[in-house]
Amino acid sequence: MPLRWSDVIYGPVFSRRLGRSLGINLLPRPHKTCSFDCVYCEHGLTDILSLQPSGEGFPDAVFVLEAVEAGLTQYSSLDHLTFSGNGEPTLHPHFIRIVEGVRALRNRLHPSLRLAVFSNSTTVMRPEILEALALVDEPIMKLDAGDEDSWRAINRPPPGITLERVLQGLSLVPNPVLQCLFLDGAVQNVRGRPYQAWLEAVLRVSPKMIQIYSLDRPTPERGLEEVPIEELRRIAREVFERTSIPAHAF
Repeated sequence: MPLRWSDVIYGPVFSRRLGRSLGINLLPRPHKTCSFDCVYCEHGLTDILSLQPSGEGFPDAVFVLEAVEAGLTQYSSLDHLTFSGNGEPTLHPHFIRIVEGVRALRNRLHPSLRLAVFSNSTTVMRPEILEALALVDEPIMKLDAGDEDSWRAINRPPPGITLERVLQGLSLVPNPVLQCLFLDGAVQNVRGRPYQAWLEAVLRVSPKMIQIYSLDRPTPERGLEEVPIEELRRIAREVFERTSIPAHAF
């Protein structure tokens, strides 16, 4: 079935973090393509788990830009254009070309609009991805764990990547925002060594801001528990006290 513009752009959706946002999905459909298979992902288990998936099924860069231009023409009251979707957007083989094109469209049609990307941070060691992220106003990068065991238990990456490589790459991203999901139960990162290691990793990355949240949808794995908002707010306060980095609980 041929792609439609609605397969690439979606919304606008209202986000507590980004306001009124028009989403851009660069991933193949209907399969989930990602470099994580997170225990909590709202999109379910990952069908194609890879750091270097084949280019099959990814929307063509020219088609993406046509869809974004149509969306910008249709919707005038927006706060963000956001690269997100059902997987990891930076896996698109022409990600930097698309970011450059979307940025040019934004500058021409809606210069006050901010560009954001939600990334799981697994590709930040690649020079072309770092170059693309430097063109984005809000690079929102995932960091759910600060030790290898917790990272693998929560995010379940494919072979060939380590948390150490991710942290090295994150330290090179200009002005990143860290998004961190806390969970309890069968796997947890809210107390003990997993939590302390996460705090140490935050200090190492030194983001401009941290966004903290927990589960609010059904998860593909059982035995996971939501962390109450009061506990998230306590963590946000402790983060600021220990690092001077602003942290917000959602």
